[in-house]
Amino acid sequence: MKTSNSTILSVVLIAVLISSVAFAVSPVRDPVLYFNPVETHQQKKDGVWRNAGTAGGQLKKGFGKPNLEHGTIEIPSIGVKSDNAAWYTATQSKDVFANDEEDKNAPIVHLQDFTVGLLMRINGPLFLEEHQVFGLQTGPWAPIKDGWNAGAPRDQIVRVWLDANGSGIFQNISIAQNVVQHRQDLAKRKNKLNIGQKEWHWVHIAFKSGESIKIYRDGTEVSNTPTEVEWDPAHQMLQHGIFTSARIEQQRTCNCSIAIYRVYDRALSSDEINKNVKNSLSVEPAGKLAVTWGEVKRGF
Repeated sequence: MKTSNSTILSVVLIAVLISSVAFAVSPVRDPVLYFNPVETHQQKKDGVWRNAGTAGGQLKKGFGKPNLEHGTIEIPSIGVKSDNAAWYTATQSKDVFANDEEDKNAPIVHLQDFTVGLLMRINGPLFLEEHQVFGLQTGPWAPIKDGWNAGAPRDQIVRVWLDANGSGIFQNISIAQNVVQHRQDLAKRKNKLNIGQKEWHWVHIAFKSGESIKIYRDGTEVSNTPTEVEWDPAHQMLQHGIFTSARIEQQRTCNCSIAIYRVYDRALSSDEINKNVKNSLSVEPAGKLAVTWGEVKRGF
């Protein structure tokens, strides 16, 4: 059977275009935590937010549950837009996702370096106490007579909270290794992070153990701070909070919306962070494929 040159060329062009599109829209692979309502097909009735990252597991709702919403997310300054996005919104204090100490379904991760990525929107001032966006930590290590002290220090912990007025300023980014009493707090003057109110933005925190903490807004580095805090990957990071730092602090709920929460077990480069910022929601390449293929067909 003879195959014309035009047919062969057509097949090659299709393969190249499809592969280039797949590459263009692929974020950095293998986050240990990846919470995205679109990725895990979340439904309004769901009482858990499933982790699509390599650590598996899920986080259950708090006393209340953030509201699942669908619509358009757009960041005009960097040309990112999706009309088929989904996100969770906390509408009152204790609308959170977080796990109990004994929750066997929660993800367990081991981190020395890490990168946290958040696609979020601040909706207003705090509900009740503090404006905590997320928390990731080990279990408590200070025992008391009747069991574990819920308020005891953690071996390793990262927490982020906003200013009380919801102006978009990140009040503090705290990373600690309490075993050796190392803690670093990046207050607003140091983290230099402001995402405004009622606007979608990407926030990334890249921690290189014992070296640096880099903060990014929409893929652009806004601060780079040396750190002496060192994390030990032997520790189990098994306490999680989204819209708060931990289940025992549910009242410290962030008045915000979160579409994507990712954690990698390494410090991503600026190029990798930009890849995630530009490609996690982008749907334009598929449209470009259709236009390009139309032009190819007309050429034959």
